[in-house]
Amino acid sequence: MRAPPHEIISDGKTVWVNGAEGLLGRFGRGGIDVHRPAVEQAETGRECLHCTHTAPTAADWDVFVLKMKEHHGIEVGNAYRPKKLKKLK
Repeated sequence: MRAPPHEIISDGKTVWVNGAEGLLGRFGRGGIDVHRPAVEQAETGRECLHCTHTAPTAADWDVFVLKMKEHHGIEVGNAYRPKKLKKLK
């Protein structure tokens, strides 16, 4: 799968992955959010592909990275890993 145009932004606590249509993924204190693209959300009425909505663990980071690659073809590098999780490695 080829990754769509996107940007990855991090403030050291939360990671956002945005596509041309908006948010595709987020990892932060609220958990994992891996979303369908906006067009697909409108067609299906469903937003989440993989969402947890619980405080994340270090293992959840690996799940987020895997799910972003699986669902969107986007590689989220370890450089974006939240600072508090880098200590738990």
